[in-house]
Amino acid sequence: MKRNVLSATLRRFVLYIVIIVSLFSVIIYYQTWQSILNNQSLTAMNIYPLVKNELDQRKVLLYSNLTSSAFNAQTYLFDSIDKLAAMSNKMIWIIDEEGKVVSHAPRMESLIKILKKRQETFTYHLPEDTGYKKIFDSDSAYIKNSKIFNDILEEEDFIGRSYIFVDTYNISRSDPEKVKRIAVCISTYKQQEKEAFLSGIHLLVFPIAFISILSVFLVVAFAKSISGPLNDFLNAAKSVSQGNLKVRAKYTDDRTELGELSKTFNSMMERLEKTEQQRAEFTSNVAHELRTPMTSIGGFVEGILDGTIPEEKHKTYLKRVSDEIRRLTNMVRDLLVLTKLDAEEDDSLVKNRFDINDMIRKSIIRFEEEITEKKLFINVNFYAEVTYVYANSDDIERVLINLIHNAVKFTNDGGNITITVEPKRDKVHVSIRDNGIGIEQEDLENIWTRFYKSDKSRGRDGTGTGLGLPIVFSVIKRHKETIDVKSRRGIGTEFIFTLDNAEQTDNS
Repeated sequence: MKRNVLSATLRRFVLYIVIIVSLFSVIIYYQTWQSILNNQSLTAMNIYPLVKNELDQRKVLLYSNLTSSAFNAQTYLFDSIDKLAAMSNKMIWIIDEEGKVVSHAPRMESLIKILKKRQETFTYHLPEDTGYKKIFDSDSAYIKNSKIFNDILEEEDFIGRSYIFVDTYNISRSDPEKVKRIAVCISTYKQQEKEAFLSGIHLLVFPIAFISILSVFLVVAFAKSISGPLNDFLNAAKSVSQGNLKVRAKYTDDRTELGELSKTFNSMMERLEKTEQQRAEFTSNVAHELRTPMTSIGGFVEGILDGTIPEEKHKTYLKRVSDEIRRLTNMVRDLLVLTKLDAEEDDSLVKNRFDINDMIRKSIIRFEEEITEKKLFINVNFYAEVTYVYANSDDIERVLINLIHNAVKFTNDGGNITITVEPKRDKVHVSIRDNGIGIEQEDLENIWTRFYKSDKSRGRDGTGTGLGLPIVFSVIKRHKETIDVKSRRGIGTEFIFTLDNAEQTDNS
């Protein structure tokens, strides 16, 4: 089953969105979590100096043999760290290397129950199986992101990560060697971590979701803007495959590639339609040009065979049959020439160096009988005795013969034909001008069309095929040269075409 461009584009885009959002989610999760941990670490570092200061003030009394002094010191210490814990919304534990809980805040029933397992007077000790000794086994003075105290609370699971500062304290005024390693543990709450994490995620999730949804809408609009014209092209191509050459693409925005494609497609269709029209006209013209003489030949032959034409007129009508056959032969020859010119590539054109003046002289001689019969005056203007051009000599000879033949045929008796060859820089301009009957202005643009005749009676001698000038145009076009025509009815006609100047070509 074929998928249209819109659905295929949407599927791909949604896949890309999912991949991109997944990657962004991982990055955002990591960055948010790292930000939370960094903030917690920074907060712990800000709180620790305050706790350490309180601990330094009471460290001796906390380990005094006088129970009342130790109790009072613990009470004051608790009051201080309880305020710090409430202010920072953290849990603060102070324990020594023997597991003694020097102080902790805030007071929580779940923690008290666990600590009572090793209650000695008014102090609490952590059970050895809680793993607290790992803190003091480490040489590090600062342990971050620790979860060791989660084990202390057993089934309770509301403490998050802990930031532990381990230091050595002198607990005697008289004996400097009497020291204790004490750890200050500043812990966060899981709910606090969760809320901070969700708060950070929410700040980013909503913009991402909004951008994703907006992107989907934008890609839908974009896909429709592409799929619409493409579907039009598809439908147009289907119509063309069914023989409809009048179809055109509707997308006309030249600023986009689709607009250029539409413009190119429409231009191609116009050329195809024009070519098809020319082909149909060409076929019709060929059929007409063949049918007319064949009908005449058939009629004359049948008249001779059935006796309708008297015997004394047989020669006259056989002469007409011969003329019609000659015209058919000429037409078939010209058609073959045009077909060959159309089929050959421009790159296959073989050019050679030859004297255009000499070729003109020889072409004029071919029409010596017609020129003499009509008493025409031929004026030849050569700017040099020899003028070399660079072209295909066979093709150019055909051009000269066709143009000179037309000039002789359409010039009145006693008229003038002037042929001029003039080198101009890298080109040689050849002009063939007559003072014959001329061509109507409305017919000038059609003279290169095959089978077109401005003289509807096929010219004065009735031998024209309407293919001579199209052959001339095809040859000149194949040489990538120019040809121009100037004519006025009753004044005459002039054809001017260019060829490469061989002298300039050789020098370059």
